[in-house]
Amino acid sequence: MKKRPLAVLSGLSAAAVGAALVFSAPATTALASTSTPQKGGTLVLALPPQTNITWYFPISNSANASEYNSQLQDQMYPLLIYINDQYKIDYKDSFANNITYNKAGTVFNITLKHNWKWSDGQPVTSKDVVWDYQLIQATDSPNAPAPFPNYNAGSGGVPTNVKSVQATGKYSVRITLKKPVNQEWFIYNGIGQLIPLPEHAWNKYPTNMTEELKYLGKNATNPNFFKVVDGPFKLQSAVSNQSWTLVPNPTFGGHKSTLDKVVFKYEGSSDSEFADLKTGNVNLGYLPMAQYGSKSQLTSMGDKINVGYNFGYYFIELNLLKGSPLYSAFNDVKVRTALEEGIDQNTINNSIYHGFAPPQYGPIPKTPHTIFFDPTLNKPLFPFNIANAKKLLESDGWTMKNGVMTKGNQQLKFTMLYASGDESQMLMNELIQSDWQKMGVDVTLKPLPFANEIGIMSNAKEPNKWAAASGTGITYGGSYPSGEQLFEPGGLDNFGFNNPALDALIKKTNLPSPSAAQTKKNFFAYEEMTAKLLPVLWVNTVAGLGVSAPNVHNATSKYLNPTVGSDPLLNYIWMSK
Repeated sequence: MKKRPLAVLSGLSAAAVGAALVFSAPATTALASTSTPQKGGTLVLALPPQTNITWYFPISNSANASEYNSQLQDQMYPLLIYINDQYKIDYKDSFANNITYNKAGTVFNITLKHNWKWSDGQPVTSKDVVWDYQLIQATDSPNAPAPFPNYNAGSGGVPTNVKSVQATGKYSVRITLKKPVNQEWFIYNGIGQLIPLPEHAWNKYPTNMTEELKYLGKNATNPNFFKVVDGPFKLQSAVSNQSWTLVPNPTFGGHKSTLDKVVFKYEGSSDSEFADLKTGNVNLGYLPMAQYGSKSQLTSMGDKINVGYNFGYYFIELNLLKGSPLYSAFNDVKVRTALEEGIDQNTINNSIYHGFAPPQYGPIPKTPHTIFFDPTLNKPLFPFNIANAKKLLESDGWTMKNGVMTKGNQQLKFTMLYASGDESQMLMNELIQSDWQKMGVDVTLKPLPFANEIGIMSNAKEPNKWAAASGTGITYGGSYPSGEQLFEPGGLDNFGFNNPALDALIKKTNLPSPSAAQTKKNFFAYEEMTAKLLPVLWVNTVAGLGVSAPNVHNATSKYLNPTVGSDPLLNYIWMSK
């Protein structure tokens, strides 16, 4: 469950500054070394501005399904399969050894490695995988006790299309489905949810799942609970608004880290992070776009700056829920279209992000390039044009009154939240605010820490508390990038969008196809309709500018994995003295 069946929320400010770990090295400047890795050293990673790690349990509710929580969780509880920076399964760094399936797409057999152990010495087995599925099944229920249900309920057809999940041996699991599926989709979005969890250590109520979920949910935010791990690192300490310290797990069955410690460091602002890079208080961080002109202050010390793009999308979210301040207006696709035509993505890219934020016009980015990108979306469906946007609103019954578009008793006047701490994002939102003002849309900007913004947006009981929000994004996190749980009701769709025709196209991408060509055709049909319907307002794909100190080795795309974003292989990074 975590972030990979589907996606997780990330901050645009984080993406703009590197999303802490989202960056890569071009082949000509990669930091890989031919030297033998040395033992020791403390790797200090900068978190995005004002980002707290709030949830440690690998099955998350919607309020805590953030990329930054996942980045820490992955170091302690790796997923069953690891998706690499080429968006392919890498069995070398997976607990699964292999996955096979029948031609009908109804039976999947998973073989597991025999040498993985929990940090208390117990073997990691198929029993731990099956128990994780049982937890997923229980937390998927709308009647699951608080703080659940989980944010990913229903993704990958789990558990609705699952007939059984059985341990067929100590190191083998068989999943049988009720109906045939697109096999690749199910491996990425169904099996890709599974995380071995320590059944022997955590299963306090083996005959009462409701009590078990209450127990786990109560401890989900308690870092001291998570002592038994199977990942490359163990959590040594966690201090909110300060730092989270990991140490190597000696029983890890994969590649063991040579580091002494890994520290996730809280940053109050982009300026403080830049200062930490200069003083050496951070040795793996990011270059804020607003300080791009000062990059020589880092490169003169030998630091490397590398560009990386996350596979996902960033957006302005409009509140379409009943009770929203502009419920009827934002549910009108003509209003959403006019707002999209008022976003100057070219100026945002060139003037604010120094050419590192290519425009994006749908749910799949052009960069990094994958087979999922529909070439018809190379050009905008709704090009920036203030005059056209104004005419579209007028044709929809809106008239300008005292500088604000008005229809009946409703005005296009609202507050837009955005994640604070990054100057470039502030400039982007101010540009959008200014352009929208020219077409009669009056927006007040309200900066908030990312966690606070997500908390307001995910509170379905109080939809009247917000109208629009910027500075958020989706990283597909290794999932098959169809729109399930994104643009269908539920999951991360906490903004109320629903369109039955689009739901049908999404469902079609999940079903078997007679050929690869038909599979691609089905996916492109979903992609194009999503781009046209504007469930969210598309904004630029912002690159991360990663910075690594000269004594940090293997800080390359292969290990930091900017494509997936939340699955960095920190156990491969080493430091020289």
